[in-house]
Amino acid sequence: MRIVFLAVDDEFAGSMQKYLYDRHPDWVVGSVISTCAIYKKSKIGAMLFVLKRSGFRYGAEMFRMKVMRKLMPTGTQIRPSQLARKHNVEMLYSKNINDDASVARLKSWSPDLIVSTNFSHYVGDRVRRIARVGTWNLHKSYLPHYRGMAPSFYALLNGENRVGVTLHQIAKGFDTGDIIRQTEVPVTPVDSVYSLNQKTSDAGGRMMAQVFEEAEFARPVATPQPNGNWPNYSYPTRSDVRAFLEKGLRF
Repeated sequence: MRIVFLAVDDEFAGSMQKYLYDRHPDWVVGSVISTCAIYKKSKIGAMLFVLKRSGFRYGAEMFRMKVMRKLMPTGTQIRPSQLARKHNVEMLYSKNINDDASVARLKSWSPDLIVSTNFSHYVGDRVRRIARVGTWNLHKSYLPHYRGMAPSFYALLNGENRVGVTLHQIAKGFDTGDIIRQTEVPVTPVDSVYSLNQKTSDAGGRMMAQVFEEAEFARPVATPQPNGNWPNYSYPTRSDVRAFLEKGLRF
């Protein structure tokens, strides 16, 4: 099995990847690290976008979660770049996974699977067609519920008592592809956006490693997502953030 991971370099993607590295490090032949928080936006452009749409409080909380925790890591955090270096896996830092250079590098690894783990780019058709078995995504929700960039935030806002994580094929659109495997994750009264991201990432990483081991013997059967007008939960609006805080919910 030859696997290439796509990821942002944060602890959630690290949690998703670490179980496969622990069990079968020789299966990972390449690791792509995104250099942009939001696809096709510079760091300043991404910051301005979030501030305009979601407001200062949300932007500050995301900065604390994604940047400050990286600068002051605990002993339990591990990022994709650390995993790749530890296991001598080739890395590619990419600002656009669909550009010619990135596509050429992916092809040079001859992957059986390309797997997106907390990745910030839209994965286009050229990339989706490279891997022999397919191109999959590990999404932190129980699809088709909570497609999009902020599933944990909206699950808490909507008072869900159960969320989940889904491994699915990447198709045109966002989080719309056929489902390979999924598992539910309970929500407790003390959960925050951060803790839900932790729990779903960890549960997803365990599940994904098991699926990969099964795929050595038989290709997993994918199930189409149910038809319906399923919303996409992107970056919250300012009013969403106000409602979140008014409920006493925590980032």
